[in-house]
Order: sequence, then C-alpha cells, then structure tokens
Amino acid sequence: MKTDLRVESGSTIRVAIVAIGEMPATQLRDYVAMLVQYTRIPLAILSPYYTEHQKSPFAQQPWETGSLLMKFLVGGAERSRWEDFQAQRKILGVFGLCHCPMSPDIGDAYEKFLSMCSRAHPSARVTGFFAFHPTDTQLAQADDKKKDFLELLKAMCVLLFWKGLG
Repeated sequence: MKTDLRVESGSTIRVAIVAIGEMPATQLRDYVAMLVQYTRIPLAILSPYYTEHQKSPFAQQPWETGSLLMKFLVGGAERSRWEDFQAQRKILGVFGLCHCPMSPDIGDAYEKFLSMCSRAHPSARVTGFFAFHPTDTQLAQADDKKKDFLELLKAMCVLLFWKGLG
C-alpha cells in the first residue's frame, strides 16, 4: 500500500530527476535543489495558449488562483502497473542532470539520456537534459542534430537540451 497519497495526489504532475554519468553526491544535491523549488507554480504566471475566439477546454480554469503541482522523484521511479488506469501515477516528465567536468562528451551523455527515457519512462511527455559547467570544447563538440535542442543559459552556466510537447 502506498502511503504517500494526499488529497492533491491526483492533480500532481510526477517528474523524474536522474543523474546521467558520474556525479559527486554533493553536486547532485545542489542541482536537485535548484529544480525542486518549483513544486508549486502559480497559473497566474502562465498564459493560456488559446485565443479569445477559440473554445478553450480550460475556460473554467482558475488562472488567477490555481497552481501547477509537481512531485520530483530523484533517481526516477519504477513504472506503476496501474499507470494506464490511474493517470496520476504516470511520470510525465524526466529531467536528466549531467556534471560536465566528469562527463567528457555531452553528446554521448545526451544520447544515453534519450535511450534511458524511451526505455524507462515511455509515458514521459516532456524531457529536459541539463548539463552543468560545460567547457568551450564540450560546447563545440555538440553536433548539428543536438543543436536544435541546445540553449545556453549564461546566467546559470547551464547547457540545456529541451524536448517538449511542441
């Protein structure tokens, strides 16, 4: 019997956080701390993607007071045998964390992340790969295929491969 059930469990989006490659435990803890601060995201900061004249299925959504709730599962989680019947048990997002000083090739780490996602979390609708502290040579090694998903966030010194719903 699962004891982590709450009233909000049915409305919580489950997101797995997995380390890709070698990483010191202290670094993993620091990187996870950056992500888990976003367990509750107010809908007021999001904008609905429907225009005025379209019939939105979210018309009754409380955009001013509602929130997106996230549950981050560090290290991932086993697939539930009930996830096809109970959607709240599915892992809908996977974030991969890579510590670049200990991973010489970002491209290989990204490929490893993609294969892990397709094998371990096939129900994930959104995947994100965060490579922290990349060197200039590592950035130059990223091939053209991966540059489509490449965005350098200079303020945080994070290399981000993002594959979303769009």
